[in-house]
Amino acid sequence: MRHFDEKNHSFDARKILLFTISLGLLSIASWIVPLRPTYSEFEKRELTKFPTFSIQALSDGSYFDNIDLWFSDTFPFRDALITGNSYLKKLYGIQPVQVSGDVEEGDAIPSAPMQPPVSSQATSSETDNGLSSTPEETASSSQTSSESPAPEIDVTGEVTQSLGAVLIVGDSGYEYYNFSREVADQYIGMLNHTAQKLEGSAQVYDMVVPTSMDIILPESFRQNLNTSSQKDAIAYISGSLSPSIQSVPIYDTLKAHADEYIYFRTDHHWTALGAYYAYRSFAELKGISPVELSQCERKEFSGFLGAFYSDTNKNPALTQNPDTVVAYVPPGTIKMQYTDREGNTFDWPLISDVSNWAASSKYSTFIGGDNPYTVIQNADLTDGSSCLVIKESFGNAFIPYLAANYQTVHVIDYRYWNGNIPEFVNSNNIQDVLFLNNVSATRNASLVGKMESLTK
Repeated sequence: MRHFDEKNHSFDARKILLFTISLGLLSIASWIVPLRPTYSEFEKRELTKFPTFSIQALSDGSYFDNIDLWFSDTFPFRDALITGNSYLKKLYGIQPVQVSGDVEEGDAIPSAPMQPPVSSQATSSETDNGLSSTPEETASSSQTSSESPAPEIDVTGEVTQSLGAVLIVGDSGYEYYNFSREVADQYIGMLNHTAQKLEGSAQVYDMVVPTSMDIILPESFRQNLNTSSQKDAIAYISGSLSPSIQSVPIYDTLKAHADEYIYFRTDHHWTALGAYYAYRSFAELKGISPVELSQCERKEFSGFLGAFYSDTNKNPALTQNPDTVVAYVPPGTIKMQYTDREGNTFDWPLISDVSNWAASSKYSTFIGGDNPYTVIQNADLTDGSSCLVIKESFGNAFIPYLAANYQTVHVIDYRYWNGNIPEFVNSNNIQDVLFLNNVSATRNASLVGKMESLTK
C-alpha cells in the first residue's frame, strides 16, 4: 500500500512539474514579439496592434491601457487556447453565461399588422390614411396611454438611449430586447404621419436594425431567454406602415452573414461590415448601384471596448477580447461639416483617425460621432441628388456609404436636433428621407416621443 502511495505521489509530482514548466514556457513565449499573432482565424478579425506613442496618449493614460489590450489580445497560440477552452467547456456542459441588469417582460407581438395604421398625431376621429377609428380602438388606446404614459419630452434637451439588461455569453455581450406594443404603434403612427406630410415631395424609407441578440445567437438558445423576437417585432412594424413608405428588409440579409464580424462583441452597435450589408439592401430597394468595399479606403482601429464593457462594470470576459473598429471611406471628393450641440460648426473627416483615442471612443470614427446636424457633400456628383438620414448612433456606421450615391447627404440625430423635419425636407429640396433606428429605439418612449416632436 505504501509503495502504491509513493508511486502515485511521484506521478502527481511529475504532473505538477510538467505543468509548471509548460506555464513557464508560455510566459517566456508571450514576450517574444514574432510569436504574437496579428489575426485570429477563430474570431475572424484583426487583433490589437501595438499602440503608437504620443504625448497625449501618455498623459491621459490610454497609451498604457492600449499596451495592456495588445498584450492580452495577441497572446501566443491564442486561437488554440480559445478553441481548447471552448471544447473543454462544451465537453463538461459549462455555459459561461452572465446577465447584467434587470430583464423586463415584453408585450405579446401581434401576428397581424396594426389595422388601420393609427397615427398618434392624427385627430381623434381620423387616422393617417383617412379611415375613422372605431370607438373600441379609441377606448383601448386611451386606456393604454393612461396605464403607461409617455414621458414629457424637453425638445431643447438631450434624449439618450440607455442599454437594457446585457447578456454575456463567453466573451461577447448581447442586449436584451422587450417589445412594447404601445411604443411600436407610436413609432408606426409617427412614420405614417411624416410620409403623409411629405407625400409628393420626398420618398420615405424606414430601416429597423436588429441587434446582435437576434442575429448572432441561435434561436434554440434564445428560446430559453426572456427576450422578444426582433424578427417578429420588425415584421409587425413594417407590415403596419403606410404603402407609401418603403421598408428596407435587412433582417434576413444580416442573418445570412451571422458568421462574419458584423456586430461588436463589447458594444451594442453593428460593425461597418454589418452596416455595409444593410446599405446594399437599401441600394437594391432604391435601384442604385452600391459602392463596392474594394473601391473604398479601409481603415482599422484596434482596442475598442464599448458600451457592454462599461455597462457590465468592465466584465473580465470582455476585457480580454477587445474589438477592432474597421471603417471604409468611399471614393470621391467628399467633404463633411457638422454642427455640435452648442451650435458650433466644424469641418471634419468622414472617417476620423481614432488610433490614439480612448478605448471607449473608437466608434466615433464614423461621421464624427453623434452630433445634431451633419452635411456631407460629394463634389464628384452634380446630379442634385440628396438624402436625409434621421438616426440614432446605429446610423453612424451606415451613412458614409451613402456619400458614394448622393451629391448631398443630410444627417439629423433626432436626440439632439431641434426643428421641424418636414419643413427641413421641403426647404432643402430633399428627395429621399431614411429613418434608421435599431430595434431597441422603437420601444423607447423617450426616443420615439422626440421623433414625434420633430415631425408634427
